[in-house]
Amino acid sequence: MKKVVLILAGGKGTRLWPVSRENYPKFFLKIASEKSLLQLAVLRGVKIASAKNVFIVSNREYRFLLKDHLKEGGINFPLENILAEPAGKNTAAAIALGVRVISACGGAENNNPSVFVFPADHLIKDEAKFIASLKKAEEAAGEEYITALGIKPYRAETGYGYIKVKSEEGKGKREKGLNVERFVEKPNLKTAKKFFRSGNYFWNAGIFVASASVFRNEFKKNSPAIWRNFEKWDGKIFEKLNAVYKKLTSISFDYAVMEKTKKAVLVVYDGGWNDLGGWDSVYEVMKKDKKGNAPPRRMRHFSGNVISLDSENNLVYSITEKIISLIGVRDLRIASTDDALLIMQKDRSQDVKRVVENLRGNEALVNHIRVRRPWGSFKTLDRADNYKVKIIQILPGRSLSLQKHKRRSEEWIVLKGKVEVELDGKIHVLKENDRIKIPRGASHRLTNRCSQNAKILELARGSYIEEDDIVRLDDDFGRV
Repeated sequence: MKKVVLILAGGKGTRLWPVSRENYPKFFLKIASEKSLLQLAVLRGVKIASAKNVFIVSNREYRFLLKDHLKEGGINFPLENILAEPAGKNTAAAIALGVRVISACGGAENNNPSVFVFPADHLIKDEAKFIASLKKAEEAAGEEYITALGIKPYRAETGYGYIKVKSEEGKGKREKGLNVERFVEKPNLKTAKKFFRSGNYFWNAGIFVASASVFRNEFKKNSPAIWRNFEKWDGKIFEKLNAVYKKLTSISFDYAVMEKTKKAVLVVYDGGWNDLGGWDSVYEVMKKDKKGNAPPRRMRHFSGNVISLDSENNLVYSITEKIISLIGVRDLRIASTDDALLIMQKDRSQDVKRVVENLRGNEALVNHIRVRRPWGSFKTLDRADNYKVKIIQILPGRSLSLQKHKRRSEEWIVLKGKVEVELDGKIHVLKENDRIKIPRGASHRLTNRCSQNAKILELARGSYIEEDDIVRLDDDFGRV
């Protein structure tokens, strides 16, 4: 049977704040590996299905970022296999989108492939055992059931949802899996201990396997409004997805389908798995030195520049070159970026969400100082109410959107490379040290037609200098 992999790359990226942000979720991070979680997920996917049958569902804003990020990891991923959602509507919409595309493209209505769904941000230690479990899940699903992959718990955990199975195995096709009795929300500690002792509860990893026809039919039976909206779309023209998503409610696949279906079975995976739901989870999977500090100094791309004296059992995850000194401390979880620092005791990972709540409306929750865009990136050097100074880096062959600003003017100085500036319909070619002024209200666009990155110093001045003072007139990345 043909196999298709659907990787879900969504989420707000807040549980691993400040390294993960809303516009830089945790699947971009490298944790316990030289490759990011997303890169590892794609490499895992091509071990299950052929490369052309691996798809990623993600936010429209990430589409080109994902392709560039995968290319940095040595993966030439086809842009057309990155399925762009116009808005985040939770996992039910993401899976329905993927199944609709698979059904519309590649003859899935006739071939009825097995579809493997898993998140982009999980860390799998025993990949061979994991893939073997997925193949077992495919056998258990057949062409009639949806198999959930249940993680065998090794502790009483309050941070995960659970799947309860019946004590006895079923018959017929269900002999290859366990009968699912119910899905359970995240429990308190007392209940989690009871679940752990019972042996009938497994962590819900959000990993599912079924044939395309079963996914379609179970959507139709259990959440008909969702599938009805997707059926009206041809599965090919993504510009028409806005109308579909405006009618969708935000709901998880668990709520929309799995808690209602009579076709759920479970296959157990008992290898190394972690959804990296907090900094304690990161510490758990990282290599440590003899004093329990993670990561060891030789893994500098995780730890920055750390000096540790008489300190034990600490995690330092730094993406800056600043010196971090630990003296006589233990059991700390430290995450450091250019604009934020998190320090907490172990076992407080779930409280990061309280920090995030206090940051609502703050740019530090959304972006790093260096903000990635499909055309490159920019880094804010200084700002006040009436000005902002940025370094803009443009990738070869990329262009910013044709845009204008209502409340600010700008001035650009070329620091490196050569760029083409379109200003009110006129083209200007600027080389290093050249500068140009962009009046308020003028249409303008920056393009790098060279083979090397270009770097621009931008000074914006006006009564309002935030990023939402952009009126896009044209855009290569579909953001108009």
